[in-house]
Amino acid sequence: KGLIFKTPQSGTISENSDTGWQTADEYLSGNVRMKLEQAQKMAEQYPEFESNVTALEKVQPKDLEASEIEVRIATSWIEPEYYKQFLFELLETPMYYRYSDIDVMRSVTTNTWNVKGKSVDSGNTHATVTYGTARINAYTIFEKTLNQQDIKIYDTKIEDDVEKKVLNVKETTIVQQKQEAMEQAFQEWIWKDPQRRRILCEKYNRIFNSTVPRKYDGSHITFVGMNPEITLQPHQKNGVARVLYGKNALLAYCVGSGKTYTMAAAAMESKRLGLCQKSMFVVPNHLTEQWGREFLQLYTGANILVATKKDFEPLNRKKFCSRIATGEFDA
Repeated sequence: KGLIFKTPQSGTISENSDTGWQTADEYLSGNVRMKLEQAQKMAEQYPEFESNVTALEKVQPKDLEASEIEVRIATSWIEPEYYKQFLFELLETPMYYRYSDIDVMRSVTTNTWNVKGKSVDSGNTHATVTYGTARINAYTIFEKTLNQQDIKIYDTKIEDDVEKKVLNVKETTIVQQKQEAMEQAFQEWIWKDPQRRRILCEKYNRIFNSTVPRKYDGSHITFVGMNPEITLQPHQKNGVARVLYGKNALLAYCVGSGKTYTMAAAAMESKRLGLCQKSMFVVPNHLTEQWGREFLQLYTGANILVATKKDFEPLNRKKFCSRIATGEFDA
């Protein structure tokens, strides 16, 4: 109890007691919010899952507050309804335009935003002066900001009967300042309303703050065939567990912390458990023989093939590769 957990998806213990068990380090990691919801639903009918609920509640990530969450215009997890509400309040859009003429929509298929009726509210000074210009109004600026597009203003000039577009630096600078002012206004607005702040914080935490990294525990591993005079440190045992269960691993240990022993032990345990047949270690040329010595210090009975300088000579390469392919080596 507490070391392994029955997953709700696999049914109850009385229905299926042989499968669906996970070690604590696996079960109490990943999307723990979703796992807690599943466990709570099962516990309502089957009290045996109360231990799952209790354990999962203890590992839930701390909820982030509004001050810890960064938002900006174009944040994809914010609903279009909030962007529309912000736009109408910022520009004081007349009521008769809000219900059908102007709308903020997002295409899920193309992941693009569209502001419907951008040119309808042409007499609004908030749209054409405060947050827009005569060249491009605030509704268009907002749409381009939602789509994370750079806004540039071009003038059309005719030279030698050829129409050319020339960047208007002054107008472009002004528009970019309007865009920045709109962005600043949004960041001040989004958390102002208590109810909106609560809803969005809950949504953010549910989507982005629900995962707990797995901490691999190798304390239970028995290293069959290892030199009894050598005892692996806890971090080395955990590293072996990561190799065995994680399906990929980076042993980012400092110099002298025992990476060689960790990898050798992982290789031998993987073979013993049937996870692999023979492991290949790729090391700098000058370290191959040193690696072989350390491997045999840890597992004195291991059958390993170590490349020497002679094996790298052109005439011997094919022979060496054939020995790798056909030999019954541990590593």
